[in-house]
Amino acid sequence: EALEGMLVQVSESATAISPTSRYGEYVVVRSDKGVDRIWQGGEAGYMIMVDDGSSEVHYDSSTLDYVIATGDLVTGLQGPLAYTYGRYKIEPLISPEVTPLREPPQSLPSLGADEFSIMTWNVENLFDILVPHPTDPPLPRKADYDLALTKVAHTILAAGTPTIVALQEVEHLGILEDLAAHELLSELDYIPVLMEGTDSRGIDVGYLVRSDQATLLDVHQHPAPEGITSRHPLLIQVQVETSSGSITINVINNHFTSMSGGELATEPRRSAQAAWNVSLLEGVLAEDPDAQVIILGDLNSYYDAKPIDILREAGLRHVFEILDPDERYTYIYQGASQVLDHILITQGLMDILRRVEIFHTNADYPPSDPGDASPLHQSDHDPIVAIFGINP
Repeated sequence: EALEGMLVQVSESATAISPTSRYGEYVVVRSDKGVDRIWQGGEAGYMIMVDDGSSEVHYDSSTLDYVIATGDLVTGLQGPLAYTYGRYKIEPLISPEVTPLREPPQSLPSLGADEFSIMTWNVENLFDILVPHPTDPPLPRKADYDLALTKVAHTILAAGTPTIVALQEVEHLGILEDLAAHELLSELDYIPVLMEGTDSRGIDVGYLVRSDQATLLDVHQHPAPEGITSRHPLLIQVQVETSSGSITINVINNHFTSMSGGELATEPRRSAQAAWNVSLLEGVLAEDPDAQVIILGDLNSYYDAKPIDILREAGLRHVFEILDPDERYTYIYQGASQVLDHILITQGLMDILRRVEIFHTNADYPPSDPGDASPLHQSDHDPIVAIFGINP
């Protein structure tokens, strides 16, 4: 506080623990601290926030003075110390020197003949070029829309072309139809599935189901009682075929209430949404006690938060149980790496779970270069892919 408005500098080189955001902000830690990532709820005293000092929103890198990915080395940070939006921030007078160190993630391997996979991903504001349209983000041009579809398609390819792709923040079914027909995906015969909810911004949950690997048996939307959510859970029943046999699974796709109103203030609503999913789970198991169920999506809850515990207490297992803790993040907020996206499964599926991958193509990366069709930074969330195998 005593330094507010004064010229300050970071005397050591610093390591970025978040990428440049669309608001021109990023967070670093002095390299001599030996810290390359800070986890949600961890030691925040090492964090140094940097801001470009503008009010501009950067939808691609063309308007940024510098682009920084998580892990990059930053030297020569100096500028006045400002206080905005409840945080102290350095606003550099000159651009610091940036040494890129982050390597893009490798594509996931193709599925084995006896395997199938499930992916969940919040694609962040996947809107078309037509009105009505929310006030934010801006209505895309056709070129922007085509590029977004291409980036999503490249992500699906690089994620190993999952059997079932569960998506959040899709405007309507037509977008999934466009995605399934995209030249990168058309040969995979994905079936688009989406039912409109009542979200004020018009975002919904939906699926792409590979018809060469799975048969769509049923689709049900489940509006919650008492207005618990406007983004209604969408349940599909699918029979998956592999070289070693078939399995019928029930997948429930969700997008829980965000924490934008404060974690504690909004958690009761997310807990109610989790409880509603438990009732859906119980309904499926009442009809078939041996049914295999997956509850997934952007649950806007940390790994150990109450809404996730409600799902665990219903007998579900979290696929992250078999994942290295250092990989357990799907989102970075103000420098804190955290889990907001989840896949929870019944024990029968846990028994055949082979691998889990968080495809880190988004959370660690700044806004993309104009025209960049790669998987990098189509969204602010990372996709999760769970790979299962049926033993002969």
